[in-house]
Amino acid sequence: MASLLADLRFALRGLRRAPAFSVAAVATLALGIGATTAIFTAVNAALLKPLPYPDAHDLYAVRTTLTDGRLTTGLVSAVELRYLKEARISIAGAAASTLAQEATLIRDDGQPMTASLVGVTEGFFELFGLPMTLGGFTPEHYAGSNNALPVVVLSRRAWRDLFNGDPAIVGKPIRFAEFPPTTIVGVAPADLDLPRGADFYFNLRLNPTDVGHGFEGYMRIRPGTPIERVRQEMSGVIASVIRDFPLTGDARAYVVRPLVDQIVGDLRTILVVVLSATGVLLLLACVNVTNLLLARGTARAREMAVRVALGAGRGRIVRQLLTESVVLASAGAVAGLFLGYAGLRWLLAAGAARLPRLESVTVDGTVLLFSLAVLVVSSIVVGFAPALRLARTDLKTLMNESGRSAAGGRATTRWLGALMVAEVALSVMLVAGAGWLIRSFANLRAVDAGFSADNRLIFDVSLNAPKYPNQPAVDAGWQDLAARIRQLPGVAAVATTTRFPLRQQQEASLLLQFKGEPFDASNPMGSRQRIVSPGFFETMGTSILAGRDFSGADRQGAQSVAIVNRTFAQRYLKDRDPIGVRFMSGYPDIRPESETEIIGVVEDIRQESLSVPAEPAFYSTDRQFIARRRTVVVHASVADPMSLQSAIRSEIATTDPQVAVAPVLVSELMGSTLQRQELGMMLMLVFGAAALALAAVGIYGVIAYATSQRVGEVATRLALGATSSNVFWLMVRQGRTLTLAGAGIGLAAAYAAGRFVASRLYEVRAADPVILAMAAFIVAAIAIAATIVPAFRAAMTSPAKVFRTE
Repeated sequence: MASLLADLRFALRGLRRAPAFSVAAVATLALGIGATTAIFTAVNAALLKPLPYPDAHDLYAVRTTLTDGRLTTGLVSAVELRYLKEARISIAGAAASTLAQEATLIRDDGQPMTASLVGVTEGFFELFGLPMTLGGFTPEHYAGSNNALPVVVLSRRAWRDLFNGDPAIVGKPIRFAEFPPTTIVGVAPADLDLPRGADFYFNLRLNPTDVGHGFEGYMRIRPGTPIERVRQEMSGVIASVIRDFPLTGDARAYVVRPLVDQIVGDLRTILVVVLSATGVLLLLACVNVTNLLLARGTARAREMAVRVALGAGRGRIVRQLLTESVVLASAGAVAGLFLGYAGLRWLLAAGAARLPRLESVTVDGTVLLFSLAVLVVSSIVVGFAPALRLARTDLKTLMNESGRSAAGGRATTRWLGALMVAEVALSVMLVAGAGWLIRSFANLRAVDAGFSADNRLIFDVSLNAPKYPNQPAVDAGWQDLAARIRQLPGVAAVATTTRFPLRQQQEASLLLQFKGEPFDASNPMGSRQRIVSPGFFETMGTSILAGRDFSGADRQGAQSVAIVNRTFAQRYLKDRDPIGVRFMSGYPDIRPESETEIIGVVEDIRQESLSVPAEPAFYSTDRQFIARRRTVVVHASVADPMSLQSAIRSEIATTDPQVAVAPVLVSELMGSTLQRQELGMMLMLVFGAAALALAAVGIYGVIAYATSQRVGEVATRLALGATSSNVFWLMVRQGRTLTLAGAGIGLAAAYAAGRFVASRLYEVRAADPVILAMAAFIVAAIAIAATIVPAFRAAMTSPAKVFRTE
């Protein structure tokens, strides 16, 4: 212990005597460790930290798919949930919820506000194993018909923010615009936020024979059961569903994934890619510090020689040098933690806090253990090469190296050259990674969404007041509301829809049959149905490719009409003119009374997300399919569409004072769909820039050291007639050779890593020649530029001054 303390004191004294070296080394390590710690903290919060439920690893999300590629919502049906609960397999419980839907809460003062409402089946809260804050649903709440009035459980957040944490809240009335007054029967557990952002839960009564796929499924498997065994058992359950309900689809299958994966979604890919990049950046920082230590080791050769001459063993020297690297790495880790904390705050402020499981990121024991592991690995990586280099050198070589012997310097130069190649290779990998994320983001930004987001805002409205007792009254109400908004100054156009693009709303999938053609039950056609008002496509900036738009004559009692999208026409009607074609639709049966005539074809609209191609869809007019709740789209003729919100609220209040209006810019909605990709791109740009800076500094140091080792050779060349230009290009060629070697290795490594990354990004190829070439060119250009200064200094060497010194 005493000798270790002596090594530590000696290391601290040595580092104090070389402050420039110490600051450079600590700052370099802090950059690598800080970036790695910040990103790992986010990864830990989103991916590694268990969900706040007992035995959370046994919780899974359940969905369904059609393995033959036909359209489906991907959700589960009441039948599939019932069979899953009744099956005697390795499942401890199953439940379902509706997708979150907006509802209008009427406050005690009569003011409306928008809230998120979710229906949950019996056993939903019990499935997650958390105690209710207050009350809760009982079996009686799920008895009776589907039309029975629901009761409501508050989320803990709504209970606290809207009702001031009232401990006597159970039994009190609550009113929503969408249904008659009801009663609060409980408050959900504090840590339950599922579905994400839910404010209120109502008791969802399912029809046990309903095969409509409209519910999110959840299940808990029995402790210790392998999930592969559960999947095999579930394949038998779905076979029973198909046998008893053949119209659900003979290619139907359950899709099971860990609940945390379902919550996080594609954020996992971005975080894993970025964490990998920080690992490369940390390795690059360690290589840089290793370069500094190797170069400094030459200056300390005489010190090592004296210590060897006085009897110090190789193990003693290695321990001393590793102690110094531990001190450097520890200082870098401490500085890196502060830098990482600042980086994490920036990351959350830049938008990460709005992503799943990143609302409140904390530094816990896992993060501290990771930081300790990074410290240990960094210490070993940084100190290993210098320690090995000096420990394996004999006394004579150490004495010669201290006197700038060419023979002694060549060994260190080889080490430095190898590390320079590694720096270039790592830099190429990071820059290529940044290029991939930039290309992915640019590809998504360039996707034709099928509509224009500029100068458009949307808001949801429900017409549920007593003045709208029936469908004709609702239809008249919508016509009046649209007319009122349309006449406002600054409004260019107004339209409505029940499913606005990019809002992750549930869409029905209907079966199709064209008139005069047989129904192919083995391979049925499917399509989405969307309800829009006349003028919707003009308001959205969506092109009508053929036929006409809806008109006022397309109303209830008239021939049912539809406008199909380009994908519908190309997939099902590619050999004939779509206009005038008639079809029937329905689910699970085709309804003959649904006969519809196609009157137009429109450009595809990316409905689910920008990265998911458009599916076959037909649009029906809201005059024939009247809905109480819709999204209103306003195309503004003013520069700031949000300046219209006050006038819009006034007009809506005139129509119905109990309608809550929360306008959203369509451009912001579209931007939010790219938030994860944009965050990943920004981080990779930062890491790529840091890599280039570290590489430039490291390469400059290597060439500068090599130049100092060859100062005698340079002076001799100049004395024998070589020109300054000859010497300059001699040094540049040395840097160029190492750079080209590193770039070649980096390209190969980048391609290998790209094969993993590209499949998880949008339309990116690992072998993209532009990205790889640009990465290699940028790094090579910076590396060559870093060699120019030491090369120029070598060319300006004075032979006379060198010889006098020697």
